[in-house]
Amino acid sequence: MAIPWLTALKIIPWGTILDNAPALARSAEQLLLGTKTRRVPAASVNDVQSVVARVEVLERRDQETAQLLADFSAQVAAMAIAIEVLQARGRWLLALCLALAASVAVLAAAMVFGR
Repeated sequence: MAIPWLTALKIIPWGTILDNAPALARSAEQLLLGTKTRRVPAASVNDVQSVVARVEVLERRDQETAQLLADFSAQVAAMAIAIEVLQARGRWLLALCLALAASVAVLAAAMVFGR
């Protein structure tokens, strides 16, 4: 059951997503700032009032969506930073493992040829 998830994770272009995370965050913030609720003066006609009410609902949903995008962008940016830290730690671990393997090889050679 885990294989489809692994396949899906491999298919997603994480590099592109992480490279564009700051631009995505800026766009979400601009979208959030651009969706300020505007009050339209209500007229006495029922049709106009219903249209105004529907527009207010749509503006509220638009603002909620913008907030959701801003939150998502912040999470993606935090994940990008965490991935960079993990990559750096992975490089250090690889260097440490290579140094350890080289020292074991030198020690083994010294034991074999030192006799």
